Amino acid sequence: MKFMKYLLLLVFSLFNTLLFAQNMFLAKPVTHFVEVYDEKGNLFSGNVGSIKGSPLWKDEWCNARVEMFNGKSFSNMKLIVNLVNGNIHFLEKDAEFQFIEPVKKITLFHSDEGLIDSTVFIKMAANNAALYELKAYGSSCYLLNLVQKKAADTYDYGKSSGGKEFRVFNEPYLYHLATSELIEVKGKTLLELFKGDADKIPTAYNKAKKKPNLKDIAAIIAAW
Repeated sequence: MKFMKYLLLLVFSLFNTLLFAQNMFLAKPVTHFVEVYDEKGNLFSGNVGSIKGSPLWKDEWCNARVEMFNGKSFSNMKLIVNLVNGNIHFLEKDAEFQFIEPVKKITLFHSDEGLIDSTVFIKMAANNAALYELKAYGSSCYLLNLVQKKAADTYDYGKSSGGKEFRVFNEPYLYHLATSELIEVKGKTLLELFKGDADKIPTAYNKAKKKPNLKDIAAIIAAW
């Protein structure tokens, strides 16, 4: 009788484990160094383990909400985000896993200097690892920031090079929801960024000025 009880418990546990793995997640070895690119976009072929700093967005696990491209969503998950390769890992009973299904959006809750804050990252396509931080949003546009970490040269006093370190690179983009158009903000005027919607730009802004302030862009799309 006791043997049957243990057998049923084992079968139940195995069933739950398989169901968990097949429908939601896939266990994967922890590796934060897969392919590393330098600041010029070239594949770094050296010893990536010697690069200073961390490839992660934050070194600690953050509580998060996750939305998948297939429509599923999960809450109260512990995540870390790798900004070098775009991988998103989660913690389950002290083991590290990676999602089978591609992740569309994550909302990370964290504390900075004692203040509770949240950060949202989205992916534009299921087969694209690039992570965009959501900086501002309106009914028709998002202001996004492409966030990546690359291996950049460091320089020590008296030396030609101090080796390489992970450095954050940011590129702001404007995303139009109706057309799915992603426009790089750098070097664009307000007319170029909001083509087709010039009438919605407040007259107080110089529509033809170069390199508009990101705060101004955020204010414009939030007002629509």
